[in-house]
Amino acid sequence: MKSIKKLVLPVTLSASVLTLGACGNGSDNSGETLIETKAGDVSSQDVLDKMGSDEVAQNAFQIVLNKVLKDKYEDKVDTKKLDKQVDKQIEQYGGKKKFEEALQQEKPGATLKDFKESQKTSKYQEEFINDSIKVSDKEIEENAKKGSHILIKVKSEDSKDGLSDKEAKKKADDLLKKIKDNPDDFDKIAKEETQDEGTKDKNGSLGFVLKGQMDEAFEKSLFKLKDGEISDVVKSQYGYHIIRADKGEASKKQKESLKEQYRQMKIQKEPKLIINAYKKLLDEYKVDYKDKDIKKSIEDNILNAKALQQQQMQAAQQQTAQ
Repeated sequence: MKSIKKLVLPVTLSASVLTLGACGNGSDNSGETLIETKAGDVSSQDVLDKMGSDEVAQNAFQIVLNKVLKDKYEDKVDTKKLDKQVDKQIEQYGGKKKFEEALQQEKPGATLKDFKESQKTSKYQEEFINDSIKVSDKEIEENAKKGSHILIKVKSEDSKDGLSDKEAKKKADDLLKKIKDNPDDFDKIAKEETQDEGTKDKNGSLGFVLKGQMDEAFEKSLFKLKDGEISDVVKSQYGYHIIRADKGEASKKQKESLKEQYRQMKIQKEPKLIINAYKKLLDEYKVDYKDKDIKKSIEDNILNAKALQQQQMQAAQQQTAQ
């Protein structure tokens, strides 16, 4: 079964990083010669022409963005700590050779140095997004709630092992009666009866849930409950639920994680927030596009809310398919 919680994917302006030569259309400069043959030479400009202006624009923009983010945030990021984390990953993987082989399988041509740099770039981008999209403690308090549930699945394309609607409803009603007679048995019954494999071993616990992260009917019921209260049977797209609002405040680490998720949800809901933040950053660094085709491609395909939404949808589809 698909996850009860909706996907919250990190929002980045992503493109593969290549080292580019000259990239001006209509320039007299034919570019640096990369390969010589009796049949004719291959220049960097030949490669750029073959790639096309959109691909050139994506890579050129990503290189520029990486340079800007590094300049702005390198002093705020513990890069030595990140390198040590990668070294630990290498050790756990069985050594440098095995780790590099795995890198090559995932992305031919990638090096250990590239991987370490990508970890730093991701951290710079995280710092930038945190600076640009503020989330307060109050927003988390108002939009997050801790909860547990028991799910009885209804048979569907995603749940071949579910019950018929009538059978699932009856089973949920019977379980609710048992719980109302003995509320302290909720955890035990959840562990034995819930059909949500993701929470079964945690006595049905979902941890903290953010508004907008769950099925609408489920969410509406959870956020209406007081701490310790148990809902009536609630139907969602997955089946029938019995929901309990759990007591407990988020730890500092949990709160930071919730803020990150909520920040990404805000961006997914309103992509212009992050697009405008990137534009402001580029203005601060006086980024000047010398090629009109490159500029148009960046404005149309990268610094564009619709393009970012499409990128998010594609990422979500790929994640769901995995």
